[in-house]
Amino acid sequence: MVQVDLPAAFAMGQIYALLSKNYLKKEPNKFTNKLLGPFNLFLTCGFVPTGMFLMVAWPAWEIMFVSSWVEKPFDRPLVAAFYVVFMLAMIILGNVGYILAHHWYRKGKDKWVVYGSIIGVIVTALPFFLRWGVWWKIGTFAEINAGQGYSFFKPPFFYGWLCFIVYMVAMLIIGGFWFRKKGALETPG
Repeated sequence: MVQVDLPAAFAMGQIYALLSKNYLKKEPNKFTNKLLGPFNLFLTCGFVPTGMFLMVAWPAWEIMFVSSWVEKPFDRPLVAAFYVVFMLAMIILGNVGYILAHHWYRKGKDKWVVYGSIIGVIVTALPFFLRWGVWWKIGTFAEINAGQGYSFFKPPFFYGWLCFIVYMVAMLIIGGFWFRKKGALETPG
């Protein structure tokens, strides 16, 4: 969901910086360091595909049934542009989280990265509580407003969602271990 994916990207940047803390504390280059490229590769191949898949397949669900505006991108450049901006925003916010954490490490504000990670996770979870239960129904904006739609757990949604979530979680775990290892081993420069 857009309201979840965007803060999650920032939180991932903070958390991956936390995992590569030893390297970032010594690295003076915030925008050209050795781990920023792999972090962007992770974002574009491990995180963004899940949000984009759900946006393309179930756009009304992806924006938590706030509007029907995003449901028909064909021949509507502003809607198509929204999809592109959403994808870019996930990448940019992930980078903001990572680079900001790097900045804080270089300034000796290590706890701020922990706080940024916690705040990022809380803001990621917040839409689930603010719009409680809205994600359990799948359908178009009109169907959901008419009390129709189908259960989150029914195909095809559940199988598609599950495949991409398993993929994303696997990438998160693999990426997390990789960043932790590389953050401990890499030397700046």
